Amino acid sequence: MAARKASAVDLVLHEIRRSILNGDLPPGRPFTVPALTEQLGVSHVPVREALRQLEAQGLVVLSPSRSAIVTPLDPDDLRAIYRLRIMVEPELAALSAADRTDAEIDELERLVHEAFDRVPAEDFWDPHREFHAALIRPAAGEWDLRMLRPLWDASERYTRLVFDPVGEPESFAARRGHVHQELVEAARSRDPERLRAQVREHLEANRRTMLDRMGKVGGPGSGAWAAPAETA
Repeated sequence: MAARKASAVDLVLHEIRRSILNGDLPPGRPFTVPALTEQLGVSHVPVREALRQLEAQGLVVLSPSRSAIVTPLDPDDLRAIYRLRIMVEPELAALSAADRTDAEIDELERLVHEAFDRVPAEDFWDPHREFHAALIRPAAGEWDLRMLRPLWDASERYTRLVFDPVGEPESFAARRGHVHQELVEAARSRDPERLRAQVREHLEANRRTMLDRMGKVGGPGSGAWAAPAETA
């Protein structure tokens, strides 16, 4: 990794974040800075800086010692994440509606097809995130995106557990493809109120589904949403 051109901090941040989002580092799993430095082949300095950034994003919890844990999943955190997303994304989508070009609508449709026309695998998540970013352009500025990216990271940990494209591929593709195509049609209408309402309903429906799933498998105290403690 250190031989690549990107900064060591960026590379470490990407690798730890990827491990958290794909479940290699599950919720509640402890790990240490020395273990990460050895695994990634870098010094402790970029590892500590990357962990500080991940803590600011709510993905890890740092201890005063040289250890950390992946933030356990919690219904209250999920509600807070989606409360912020619902405040911001529908409004940005509505502001984008009238100025969206035909080419931008075609790109939204392309991303839906890329994500859902085939049996989804793990690479489904990249076009899915791209779709949600494209939905709020051109209104979203750099500060909007700086605020939303950590929220997308945090919410993706939950959506990966509830919306499983690998475990239920055919039904997943059919259901989620239809839902996202409705968002494309709302964008195509260039009606700000229709698009605002559609994005809000999409986010609220996802939140309801995830909270329902979490309630069925148990809350954070039950251990269902956090990995058992292990020696790092």
